[in-house]
Amino acid sequence: MKFNWYFLKKSATVFRLLIIFGITASLAGCDPSGDQIEAIVQPNVDDFSVQFTDTASVALSTVATDSVMTGGAARLLVGRYIDPIFGKFQSAAYFEPTISSAIVIPELAVYDSLTLSLRYDGYTHGDTTVAMNIAVHQSLADLLDKSSYYNTYAVPYAATPLGRVKFVPTPRESGTLKIKLSDNLGKQIFDKGKTNLLSSNTEWIDLVKGFALIPGANDNGPVVGFKLSDANTSVQLHYHTTENDGVKKDSTVIQTNIAYNRILADYKGTQLAKLPTTSRVSLPSAQTQNLSFIQAGLGVMTRIEFPTLRDLKANPYTVVNRAYLRITPLKYSVTKFNPAPPVLYPYLVDNNNEFFSNANGFPLQVTDLDGNLTQAEYIIDLVNNTAYYLLDVTGYVTTVLNLNSDNSPAILLRTSPFNKESTSLPAASTEFTFSATRLVIGDQQSNDSGVKLSLYVTAAKNKQ
Repeated sequence: MKFNWYFLKKSATVFRLLIIFGITASLAGCDPSGDQIEAIVQPNVDDFSVQFTDTASVALSTVATDSVMTGGAARLLVGRYIDPIFGKFQSAAYFEPTISSAIVIPELAVYDSLTLSLRYDGYTHGDTTVAMNIAVHQSLADLLDKSSYYNTYAVPYAATPLGRVKFVPTPRESGTLKIKLSDNLGKQIFDKGKTNLLSSNTEWIDLVKGFALIPGANDNGPVVGFKLSDANTSVQLHYHTTENDGVKKDSTVIQTNIAYNRILADYKGTQLAKLPTTSRVSLPSAQTQNLSFIQAGLGVMTRIEFPTLRDLKANPYTVVNRAYLRITPLKYSVTKFNPAPPVLYPYLVDNNNEFFSNANGFPLQVTDLDGNLTQAEYIIDLVNNTAYYLLDVTGYVTTVLNLNSDNSPAILLRTSPFNKESTSLPAASTEFTFSATRLVIGDQQSNDSGVKLSLYVTAAKNKQ
Protein backbone atom coordinates (compact mmCIF):
# COMPACT_ATOMS: atom_id res chain seq x y z
CA MET A 1 0.00 0.00 0.00
CA LYS A 2 1.62 3.24 -1.15
CA PHE A 3 1.17 6.38 0.95
CA ASN A 4 1.50 10.04 0.17
CA TRP A 5 2.77 11.83 3.28
CA TYR A 6 1.99 15.35 4.35
CA PHE A 7 1.82 17.17 7.66
CA LEU A 8 -1.46 18.35 9.13
CA LYS A 9 -1.06 20.31 12.37
CA LYS A 10 -4.73 20.97 13.16
CA SER A 11 -6.31 17.53 13.04
CA ALA A 12 -8.77 16.44 15.74
CA THR A 13 -7.55 12.87 15.38
CA VAL A 14 -3.94 13.96 15.80
CA PHE A 15 -4.69 15.71 19.07
CA ARG A 16 -6.69 12.73 20.34
CA LEU A 17 -3.59 10.63 19.78
CA LEU A 18 -1.44 13.21 21.54
CA ILE A 19 -3.70 13.14 24.57
CA ILE A 20 -3.58 9.37 24.72
CA PHE A 21 0.21 9.29 24.46
CA GLY A 22 0.53 12.11 26.99
CA ILE A 23 -1.59 10.35 29.61
CA THR A 24 0.36 7.13 29.06
CA ALA A 25 3.61 8.96 29.61
CA SER A 26 2.35 10.69 32.78
CA LEU A 27 1.25 7.40 34.31
CA ALA A 28 4.63 5.90 33.57
CA GLY A 29 6.23 8.84 35.40
CA CYS A 30 4.35 8.36 38.71
CA ASP A 31 6.46 7.39 41.73
CA PRO A 32 4.59 4.72 43.77
CA SER A 33 6.79 5.30 46.82
CA GLY A 34 6.00 8.97 47.27
CA ASP A 35 3.56 11.76 46.54
CA GLN A 36 5.61 13.39 43.81
CA ILE A 37 3.90 13.44 40.39
CA GLU A 38 5.95 14.14 37.32
CA ALA A 39 4.65 16.62 34.75
CA ILE A 40 2.83 15.25 31.75
CA VAL A 41 5.17 14.66 28.86
CA GLN A 42 3.73 16.28 25.75
CA PRO A 43 4.49 14.34 22.57
CA ASN A 44 5.94 16.35 19.74
CA VAL A 45 3.28 17.05 17.13
CA ASP A 46 5.98 16.74 14.48
CA ASP A 47 6.17 13.03 15.29
CA PHE A 48 2.78 12.55 13.62
CA SER A 49 1.54 13.00 10.11
CA VAL A 50 -1.54 12.30 8.02
CA GLN A 51 -1.09 9.70 5.32
CA PHE A 52 -3.21 9.44 2.22
CA THR A 53 -3.55 6.48 -0.10
CA ASP A 54 -5.89 5.52 -2.90
CA THR A 55 -4.00 2.39 -3.93
CA ALA A 56 -5.49 0.03 -1.35
CA SER A 57 -6.62 -3.30 -2.74
CA VAL A 58 -10.36 -3.74 -3.35
CA ALA A 59 -11.65 -7.24 -4.16
CA LEU A 60 -14.98 -7.70 -5.94
CA SER A 61 -17.15 -10.75 -6.38
CA THR A 62 -20.76 -11.51 -7.29
CA VAL A 63 -23.32 -13.22 -5.09
CA ALA A 64 -26.73 -14.54 -6.12
CA THR A 65 -29.47 -15.52 -3.68
CA ASP A 66 -31.25 -18.82 -4.25
CA SER A 67 -34.57 -17.03 -4.71
CA VAL A 68 -36.17 -13.66 -4.05
CA MET A 69 -39.38 -13.09 -2.10
CA THR A 70 -41.56 -11.22 -4.60
CA GLY A 71 -44.93 -11.65 -2.91
CA GLY A 72 -46.66 -8.64 -1.41
CA ALA A 73 -45.04 -6.33 -3.93
CA ALA A 74 -46.46 -2.86 -4.47
CA ARG A 75 -45.69 -3.17 -8.20
CA LEU A 76 -46.87 -5.52 -10.92
CA LEU A 77 -43.74 -5.97 -13.04
CA VAL A 78 -44.29 -7.16 -16.60
CA GLY A 79 -42.04 -7.43 -19.63
CA ARG A 80 -39.21 -9.22 -21.38
CA TYR A 81 -35.94 -7.91 -22.73
CA ILE A 82 -32.52 -9.19 -23.76
CA ASP A 83 -29.69 -7.39 -22.01
CA PRO A 84 -26.33 -7.42 -23.84
CA ILE A 85 -24.56 -8.06 -20.52
CA PHE A 86 -27.09 -9.90 -18.33
CA GLY A 87 -28.89 -11.97 -20.93
CA LYS A 88 -32.64 -12.56 -20.95
CA PHE A 89 -34.84 -11.04 -18.25
CA GLN A 90 -38.55 -11.80 -17.98
CA SER A 91 -41.19 -10.87 -15.44
CA ALA A 92 -44.80 -12.01 -15.30
CA ALA A 93 -47.24 -10.66 -12.72
CA TYR A 94 -49.83 -12.76 -10.90
CA PHE A 95 -52.60 -11.03 -8.98
CA GLU A 96 -55.94 -11.77 -7.37
CA PRO A 97 -58.82 -9.26 -7.25
CA THR A 98 -60.98 -9.61 -4.16
CA ILE A 99 -64.36 -8.31 -3.03
CA SER A 100 -65.32 -7.08 0.42
CA SER A 101 -69.06 -7.09 -0.24
CA ALA A 102 -71.50 -8.76 -2.60
CA ILE A 103 -71.48 -7.98 -6.32
CA VAL A 104 -75.00 -6.77 -7.06
CA ILE A 105 -76.18 -6.15 -10.62
CA PRO A 106 -79.51 -4.39 -11.30
CA GLU A 107 -82.21 -6.77 -12.50
CA LEU A 108 -82.79 -4.93 -15.79
CA ALA A 109 -79.11 -4.35 -16.53
CA VAL A 110 -77.56 -5.45 -19.83
CA TYR A 111 -73.97 -6.73 -20.03
CA ASP A 112 -71.46 -4.61 -21.99
CA SER A 113 -67.89 -5.76 -21.34
CA LEU A 114 -65.23 -6.91 -18.88
CA THR A 115 -61.96 -4.98 -18.80
CA LEU A 116 -58.71 -4.93 -16.87
CA SER A 117 -57.40 -1.48 -15.95
CA LEU A 118 -53.70 -1.18 -15.08
CA ARG A 119 -52.28 2.08 -13.78
CA TYR A 120 -48.63 2.80 -14.56
CA ASP A 121 -46.40 3.52 -11.56
CA GLY A 122 -43.72 5.29 -13.61
CA TYR A 123 -41.11 2.51 -13.51
CA THR A 124 -39.62 1.23 -16.76
CA HIS A 125 -36.45 -0.59 -17.72
CA GLY A 126 -35.38 -1.24 -21.27
CA ASP A 127 -36.33 0.38 -24.56
CA THR A 128 -39.74 2.02 -24.14
CA THR A 129 -39.89 2.92 -27.83
CA VAL A 130 -40.42 -0.75 -28.70
CA ALA A 131 -43.90 -2.29 -28.63
CA MET A 132 -44.53 -4.99 -26.03
CA ASN A 133 -47.16 -7.70 -25.68
CA ILE A 134 -49.18 -8.71 -22.64
CA ALA A 135 -51.53 -11.67 -22.52
CA VAL A 136 -54.00 -11.96 -19.63
CA HIS A 137 -54.63 -15.52 -18.45
CA GLN A 138 -56.93 -16.83 -15.76
CA SER A 139 -55.18 -18.41 -12.78
CA LEU A 140 -56.05 -21.98 -11.84
CA ALA A 141 -55.00 -21.59 -8.19
CA ASP A 142 -55.98 -19.32 -5.33
CA LEU A 143 -53.03 -17.09 -4.36
CA LEU A 144 -54.30 -17.13 -0.79
CA ASP A 145 -53.39 -20.82 -0.59
CA LYS A 146 -49.74 -19.84 0.10
CA SER A 147 -48.41 -17.40 2.67
CA SER A 148 -45.32 -16.36 0.69
CA TYR A 149 -44.22 -16.30 -2.92
CA TYR A 150 -40.77 -16.27 -4.50
CA ASN A 151 -39.62 -15.21 -7.96
CA THR A 152 -39.23 -18.78 -9.24
CA TYR A 153 -42.65 -20.07 -8.16
CA ALA A 154 -45.07 -20.90 -10.97
CA VAL A 155 -48.84 -20.59 -10.47
CA PRO A 156 -50.73 -22.62 -13.11
CA TYR A 157 -52.97 -20.69 -15.47
CA ALA A 158 -55.35 -21.48 -18.35
CA ALA A 159 -53.66 -21.90 -21.72
CA THR A 160 -56.16 -19.72 -23.60
CA PRO A 161 -55.77 -16.03 -22.79
CA LEU A 162 -58.70 -13.93 -21.66
CA GLY A 163 -57.32 -10.96 -23.55
CA ARG A 164 -54.25 -9.61 -25.34
CA VAL A 165 -52.75 -6.22 -26.02
CA LYS A 166 -49.79 -4.96 -28.05
CA PHE A 167 -48.73 -1.44 -27.17
CA VAL A 168 -45.90 1.02 -26.79
CA PRO A 169 -45.87 1.95 -23.09
CA THR A 170 -46.38 5.59 -22.15
CA PRO A 171 -46.12 5.46 -18.36
CA ARG A 172 -45.64 9.21 -17.98
CA GLU A 173 -48.36 10.21 -20.42
CA SER A 174 -51.52 8.12 -20.62
CA GLY A 175 -51.69 6.95 -17.01
CA THR A 176 -53.56 3.68 -17.49
CA LEU A 177 -53.60 0.66 -19.80
CA LYS A 178 -56.97 -0.93 -20.62
CA ILE A 179 -57.25 -4.55 -21.71
CA LYS A 180 -60.57 -6.03 -22.84
CA LEU A 181 -61.19 -9.47 -21.33
CA SER A 182 -63.22 -12.46 -22.42
CA ASP A 183 -66.97 -11.85 -22.70
CA ASN A 184 -67.48 -15.46 -21.65
CA LEU A 185 -65.99 -14.76 -18.21
CA GLY A 186 -67.62 -11.35 -18.13
CA LYS A 187 -71.10 -12.78 -18.67
CA GLN A 188 -70.50 -15.44 -15.98
CA ILE A 189 -69.66 -12.71 -13.47
CA PHE A 190 -72.58 -10.61 -14.68
CA ASP A 191 -75.14 -13.44 -14.47
CA LYS A 192 -74.01 -14.54 -11.01
CA GLY A 193 -74.13 -10.95 -9.82
CA LYS A 194 -77.70 -10.55 -11.07
CA THR A 195 -78.79 -13.71 -9.22
CA ASN A 196 -76.95 -12.87 -5.95
CA LEU A 197 -74.48 -15.75 -6.34
CA LEU A 198 -71.42 -13.58 -5.64
CA SER A 199 -72.25 -12.56 -2.12
CA SER A 200 -68.78 -13.19 -0.63
CA ASN A 201 -65.13 -13.30 -1.60
CA THR A 202 -65.18 -17.09 -1.35
CA GLU A 203 -67.74 -17.33 -4.12
CA TRP A 204 -65.83 -14.79 -6.19
CA ILE A 205 -62.55 -16.73 -5.85
CA ASP A 206 -64.29 -19.99 -6.74
CA LEU A 207 -65.32 -18.41 -10.02
CA VAL A 208 -62.37 -16.20 -10.94
CA LYS A 209 -59.40 -17.10 -8.69
CA GLY A 210 -56.95 -14.64 -10.25
CA PHE A 211 -55.07 -13.45 -13.31
CA ALA A 212 -51.61 -13.71 -14.82
CA LEU A 213 -50.00 -11.02 -16.97
CA ILE A 214 -47.63 -12.84 -19.33
CA PRO A 215 -45.18 -10.94 -21.59
CA GLY A 216 -44.70 -11.91 -25.22
CA ALA A 217 -42.45 -14.95 -25.63
CA ASN A 218 -40.39 -13.21 -28.31
CA ASP A 219 -40.47 -9.67 -26.92
CA ASN A 220 -37.28 -7.67 -26.59
CA GLY A 221 -38.58 -4.39 -25.27
CA PRO A 222 -39.21 -2.75 -21.92
CA VAL A 223 -40.16 -4.03 -18.50
CA VAL A 224 -42.99 -1.90 -17.11
CA GLY A 225 -44.38 -1.36 -13.63
CA PHE A 226 -48.07 -1.04 -12.73
CA LYS A 227 -49.47 0.02 -9.38
CA LEU A 228 -51.13 -2.70 -7.36
CA SER A 229 -53.03 -0.99 -4.56
CA ASP A 230 -54.82 1.58 -6.63
CA ALA A 231 -58.44 2.08 -7.64
CA ASN A 232 -57.36 2.15 -11.28
CA THR A 233 -55.65 -1.25 -11.16
CA SER A 234 -58.78 -3.31 -11.15
CA VAL A 235 -61.21 -5.56 -12.98
CA GLN A 236 -64.20 -3.60 -14.24
CA LEU A 237 -67.55 -5.12 -15.18
CA HIS A 238 -69.44 -2.71 -17.47
CA TYR A 239 -73.22 -2.78 -18.06
CA HIS A 240 -76.09 -0.42 -18.81
CA THR A 241 -79.74 -0.01 -18.04
CA THR A 242 -82.47 1.57 -20.14
CA GLU A 243 -84.50 4.10 -18.17
CA ASN A 244 -87.16 6.67 -18.96
CA ASP A 245 -84.58 9.38 -19.48
CA GLY A 246 -82.33 7.22 -21.68
CA VAL A 247 -79.50 4.70 -21.34
CA LYS A 248 -77.51 4.78 -18.12
CA LYS A 249 -74.05 3.18 -18.11
CA ASP A 250 -72.61 1.74 -14.92
CA SER A 251 -69.85 -0.60 -13.75
CA THR A 252 -68.69 -2.72 -10.84
CA VAL A 253 -65.02 -2.32 -9.89
CA ILE A 254 -63.10 -5.17 -8.22
CA GLN A 255 -59.80 -3.96 -6.79
CA THR A 256 -56.59 -5.90 -6.23
CA ASN A 257 -54.22 -6.09 -3.26
CA ILE A 258 -52.75 -9.61 -3.54
CA ALA A 259 -49.96 -10.26 -6.04
CA TYR A 260 -46.46 -11.53 -6.76
CA ASN A 261 -44.02 -11.31 -9.66
CA ARG A 262 -42.43 -14.32 -11.31
CA ILE A 263 -39.02 -13.02 -12.38
CA LEU A 264 -36.74 -15.29 -14.39
CA ALA A 265 -33.38 -14.95 -16.13
CA ASP A 266 -31.50 -16.85 -18.76
CA TYR A 267 -27.78 -16.19 -18.28
CA LYS A 268 -26.67 -18.58 -21.02
CA GLY A 269 -23.76 -17.10 -22.95
CA THR A 270 -23.03 -14.42 -20.31
CA GLN A 271 -20.51 -14.16 -17.49
CA LEU A 272 -23.34 -14.69 -15.01
CA ALA A 273 -23.79 -18.24 -16.31
CA LYS A 274 -20.91 -19.07 -13.95
CA LEU A 275 -22.85 -18.02 -10.83
CA PRO A 276 -22.80 -20.69 -8.08
CA THR A 277 -26.12 -22.31 -7.25
CA THR A 278 -25.84 -21.23 -3.63
CA SER A 279 -25.49 -17.75 -2.13
CA ARG A 280 -22.88 -19.10 0.29
CA VAL A 281 -20.31 -19.05 -2.51
CA SER A 282 -19.16 -15.87 -4.25
CA LEU A 283 -18.02 -15.62 -7.86
CA PRO A 284 -14.73 -13.65 -7.96
CA SER A 285 -14.48 -10.91 -10.56
CA ALA A 286 -11.30 -12.56 -11.86
CA GLN A 287 -13.55 -15.31 -13.24
CA THR A 288 -15.99 -12.90 -14.94
CA GLN A 289 -13.66 -10.79 -17.07
CA ASN A 290 -12.80 -8.56 -14.10
CA LEU A 291 -16.43 -7.50 -13.59
CA SER A 292 -18.94 -7.75 -10.76
CA PHE A 293 -22.70 -7.40 -11.03
CA ILE A 294 -25.85 -6.23 -9.28
CA GLN A 295 -29.32 -7.13 -10.57
CA ALA A 296 -32.56 -6.44 -8.76
CA GLY A 297 -35.46 -8.86 -9.04
CA LEU A 298 -33.08 -11.81 -9.17
CA GLY A 299 -31.07 -11.17 -5.99
CA VAL A 300 -27.67 -10.57 -7.64
CA MET A 301 -25.34 -8.45 -5.47
CA THR A 302 -21.72 -7.30 -5.41
CA ARG A 303 -19.50 -8.34 -2.50
CA ILE A 304 -16.65 -5.97 -1.53
CA GLU A 305 -13.57 -6.75 0.54
CA PHE A 306 -10.36 -4.86 1.33
CA PRO A 307 -7.62 -7.54 1.53
CA THR A 308 -4.73 -5.21 2.43
CA LEU A 309 -6.60 -3.13 4.99
CA ARG A 310 -4.98 -4.87 7.93
CA ASP A 311 -1.55 -3.73 6.73
CA LEU A 312 -2.37 -0.48 8.55
CA LYS A 313 -1.99 -2.35 11.84
CA ALA A 314 1.74 -2.68 11.23
CA ASN A 315 2.01 0.71 12.91
CA PRO A 316 0.14 0.38 16.24
CA TYR A 317 -0.24 4.16 16.56
CA THR A 318 -2.58 4.53 13.61
CA VAL A 319 -6.06 6.03 13.45
CA VAL A 320 -8.27 6.22 10.37
CA ASN A 321 -9.61 9.74 9.88
CA ARG A 322 -11.73 9.10 6.81
CA ALA A 323 -12.30 6.30 4.33
CA TYR A 324 -14.29 6.62 1.11
CA LEU A 325 -15.04 4.03 -1.52
CA ARG A 326 -15.63 5.46 -4.97
CA ILE A 327 -17.65 3.19 -7.28
CA THR A 328 -17.85 4.00 -10.98
CA PRO A 329 -20.17 1.95 -13.21
CA LEU A 330 -18.73 0.32 -16.32
CA LYS A 331 -19.07 3.07 -18.93
CA TYR A 332 -20.83 1.19 -21.71
CA SER A 333 -23.25 -0.52 -19.30
CA VAL A 334 -25.15 2.68 -18.42
CA THR A 335 -27.52 3.87 -21.15
CA LYS A 336 -30.74 5.85 -21.49
CA PHE A 337 -32.81 2.69 -21.21
CA ASN A 338 -30.51 0.94 -18.73
CA PRO A 339 -29.79 3.66 -16.17
CA ALA A 340 -27.64 3.18 -13.10
CA PRO A 341 -29.46 2.64 -9.78
CA PRO A 342 -30.05 5.98 -8.04
CA VAL A 343 -28.64 4.70 -4.72
CA LEU A 344 -26.55 1.77 -3.49
CA TYR A 345 -27.02 0.38 0.03
CA PRO A 346 -24.17 -1.45 1.84
CA TYR A 347 -24.81 -4.28 4.30
CA LEU A 348 -22.46 -6.39 6.42
CA VAL A 349 -22.10 -10.11 5.68
CA ASP A 350 -19.92 -12.97 6.90
CA ASN A 351 -17.79 -15.41 4.93
CA ASN A 352 -20.91 -17.31 3.86
CA ASN A 353 -22.68 -14.14 2.69
CA GLU A 354 -25.09 -14.32 5.61
CA PHE A 355 -26.18 -10.87 6.76
CA PHE A 356 -25.12 -9.75 10.20
CA SER A 357 -28.22 -8.67 12.11
CA ASN A 358 -29.23 -6.72 15.19
CA ALA A 359 -31.16 -8.03 18.18
CA ASN A 360 -34.39 -7.92 16.16
CA GLY A 361 -32.91 -9.96 13.35
CA PHE A 362 -32.74 -6.97 11.00
CA PRO A 363 -29.72 -6.86 8.62
CA LEU A 364 -26.96 -4.48 9.68
CA GLN A 365 -26.19 -1.61 7.32
CA VAL A 366 -22.75 0.00 7.20
CA THR A 367 -22.50 3.14 9.37
CA ASP A 368 -20.20 6.11 9.61
CA LEU A 369 -18.13 7.06 12.68
CA ASP A 370 -21.17 8.66 14.31
CA GLY A 371 -23.32 5.56 13.85
CA ASN A 372 -25.40 6.98 11.01
CA LEU A 373 -26.47 4.61 8.24
CA THR A 374 -24.52 5.16 5.05
CA GLN A 375 -25.58 4.89 1.46
CA ALA A 376 -24.11 5.97 -1.86
CA GLU A 377 -26.11 8.20 -4.18
CA TYR A 378 -25.37 8.31 -7.89
CA ILE A 379 -23.44 11.51 -8.58
CA ILE A 380 -23.32 12.94 -12.10
CA ASP A 381 -20.40 15.35 -12.45
CA LEU A 382 -21.10 17.36 -15.60
CA VAL A 383 -17.94 19.45 -15.21
CA ASN A 384 -15.61 16.44 -15.35
CA ASN A 385 -17.96 14.27 -17.40
CA THR A 386 -17.99 11.50 -14.84
CA ALA A 387 -20.64 9.65 -12.85
CA TYR A 388 -19.99 7.64 -9.72
CA TYR A 389 -21.09 6.61 -6.22
CA LEU A 390 -19.21 7.75 -3.11
CA LEU A 391 -19.62 5.58 -0.04
CA ASP A 392 -18.39 6.59 3.42
CA VAL A 393 -16.81 3.42 4.87
CA THR A 394 -14.95 5.08 7.74
CA GLY A 395 -16.95 3.27 10.41
CA TYR A 396 -16.52 -0.05 8.63
CA VAL A 397 -12.75 0.37 8.23
CA THR A 398 -12.34 1.39 11.89
CA THR A 399 -14.30 -1.68 12.99
CA VAL A 400 -12.20 -4.03 10.86
CA LEU A 401 -8.95 -2.58 12.21
CA ASN A 402 -10.15 -3.05 15.79
CA LEU A 403 -11.06 -6.70 15.29
CA ASN A 404 -8.72 -9.31 16.70
CA SER A 405 -10.04 -11.98 14.34
CA ASP A 406 -8.78 -12.36 10.77
CA ASN A 407 -12.35 -13.05 9.61
CA SER A 408 -13.50 -9.55 8.79
CA PRO A 409 -17.05 -8.80 7.64
CA ALA A 410 -17.52 -7.97 3.98
CA ILE A 411 -19.85 -5.45 2.34
CA LEU A 412 -22.72 -6.52 0.13
CA LEU A 413 -24.29 -3.92 -2.19
CA ARG A 414 -27.96 -3.89 -3.19
CA THR A 415 -30.18 -1.30 -4.87
CA SER A 416 -32.61 -0.64 -2.02
CA PRO A 417 -32.70 -0.85 1.78
CA PHE A 418 -34.43 -3.69 3.56
CA ASN A 419 -38.04 -3.27 4.60
CA LYS A 420 -38.01 -1.77 8.09
CA GLU A 421 -41.77 -2.22 8.40
CA SER A 422 -41.35 -5.99 8.36
CA THR A 423 -38.62 -7.10 10.76
CA SER A 424 -39.67 -10.75 10.29
CA LEU A 425 -39.45 -10.52 6.48
CA PRO A 426 -37.08 -7.60 5.82
CA ALA A 427 -36.38 -8.67 2.22
CA ALA A 428 -40.05 -8.52 1.20
CA SER A 429 -41.64 -5.71 -0.81
CA THR A 430 -38.57 -3.63 -1.58
CA GLU A 431 -37.34 -2.08 -4.82
CA PHE A 432 -34.67 -4.78 -4.94
CA THR A 433 -37.41 -7.42 -5.26
CA PHE A 434 -39.69 -5.81 -7.85
CA SER A 435 -37.49 -4.08 -10.41
CA ALA A 436 -35.01 -4.93 -13.16
CA THR A 437 -32.41 -2.34 -12.17
CA ARG A 438 -28.83 -3.49 -12.65
CA LEU A 439 -25.20 -2.35 -12.38
CA VAL A 440 -21.82 -3.52 -13.70
CA ILE A 441 -18.57 -2.62 -11.90
CA GLY A 442 -15.04 -3.21 -13.17
CA ASP A 443 -12.48 -4.37 -10.61
CA GLN A 444 -8.98 -2.89 -10.23
CA GLN A 445 -7.58 -5.15 -12.95
CA SER A 446 -10.25 -4.09 -15.44
CA ASN A 447 -9.49 -1.73 -18.30
CA ASP A 448 -12.35 0.35 -16.92
CA SER A 449 -11.64 0.04 -13.20
CA GLY A 450 -14.62 1.12 -11.13
CA VAL A 451 -13.42 0.94 -7.51
CA LYS A 452 -11.02 3.08 -5.53
CA LEU A 453 -10.60 3.22 -1.75
CA SER A 454 -9.30 6.54 -0.42
CA LEU A 455 -7.85 6.45 3.10
CA TYR A 456 -6.83 9.38 5.30
CA VAL A 457 -4.83 8.01 8.24
CA THR A 458 -3.02 9.64 11.17
CA ALA A 459 0.03 7.70 12.31
CA ALA A 460 3.31 8.08 14.18
CA LYS A 461 6.29 8.70 11.90
CA ASN A 462 8.93 6.02 11.73
CA LYS A 463 12.21 7.44 12.98
CA GLN A 464 15.44 6.11 11.58
